[in-house]
Amino acid sequence: MKLPVSTVAAVTTGRRTTELRTLPVPQVGEDDALLRVEAAGVCGSDVVAYNADGLPERVMGHENVGTIVAVGAGAARRWGVAEGDRVAVEEYLPCGHCRFCRTSEFRLCLGSDPSHDPTALRYGTTSLATGSGLWGGFSQYLSLHERSVLHRVPDGVPSELAAMALPIANGYEWAYREGRAGPGKTVVVIGPGQQGLGCVLASHVAGAASVIAVGLNKDAHRLDVARRLGATHTISADDVDVVEEVSRITGGELADVVVDTAAGSSGTVNQAIALARKRGTVVTAVSSREPLDGVRFGQISRKYLTVRGVRGHSYQAVESALELMAAKRYAIGAMSSMTVGLDGVHDAILGTAGELAKPVIHATVLPWGDRGDEF
Repeated sequence: MKLPVSTVAAVTTGRRTTELRTLPVPQVGEDDALLRVEAAGVCGSDVVAYNADGLPERVMGHENVGTIVAVGAGAARRWGVAEGDRVAVEEYLPCGHCRFCRTSEFRLCLGSDPSHDPTALRYGTTSLATGSGLWGGFSQYLSLHERSVLHRVPDGVPSELAAMALPIANGYEWAYREGRAGPGKTVVVIGPGQQGLGCVLASHVAGAASVIAVGLNKDAHRLDVARRLGATHTISADDVDVVEEVSRITGGELADVVVDTAAGSSGTVNQAIALARKRGTVVTAVSSREPLDGVRFGQISRKYLTVRGVRGHSYQAVESALELMAAKRYAIGAMSSMTVGLDGVHDAILGTAGELAKPVIHATVLPWGDRGDEF
């Protein structure tokens, strides 16, 4: 096919500011490829970045799904793909040779960690001034760097659904692989956002006896979706004492596994510690970089708790998320609550932040238009 020479992209130009631009599409070399983006999800981390000052101009979007329209011979051999293949792209661009990459923990690779190195390469955050500039999925085309990590999208999985592979993978990673949710266990998930609902689904699929989702009154829609994804109980912390209610549900046993996916405060961390039974496991995805005063560390020792800090997902977790979607046995589509074209990126991020009247769990950008039309 004739390759494009330009692409329309939604460029983040400053704090809470996006504009449409036409950008050049680079030629494809031996070791890279070009992706026609079908869908790009909006993540909670996009909300944080969109509200930040001082970041460079960039094309955001790191939950990307599309079709490979051109691929160099070296890249085709390395990735095992060909033109016409549909793939999901991880946000990480790992170096491939550090100790983390060599032990399948490439999400920890410093070469793809902007918090360690602001110039580190990563989809959705890398500057427009770096390389081709096409580092995000809020664009009709995405340049696939030679360090990209790809997954084949199973036949029959729509793009809007596949764009949720990464948040679902986070839930699988945190609740199952790290938290060890499984048959007979009680799992409490604090925070019914994208990742929290992914934790609910993973716990249900793993066979947990009780899956309890905790939110607030404003999360009524999300808690309803949690039930559709396998939660046996939902709790609004505005209405009851959460620890007392979980104790009632479990006959005083409390939870084997507690996953805290909330924004991150000493309040939710202490609540997670209080909800765990002795010898239980607390998984915390707190992203705040500020110290948390008042955390009850003594309770961790007294209850012999295992506490695991988590961030992101493994390769296997993404594969498992796509397999769950292909199975078509779970109401994952209930999480997809907003689709926009490139001119709606601003609203999609605000919706994910809870700033719109419509409740939004996961928003998806369709770069070629809401109905598959060219934008």
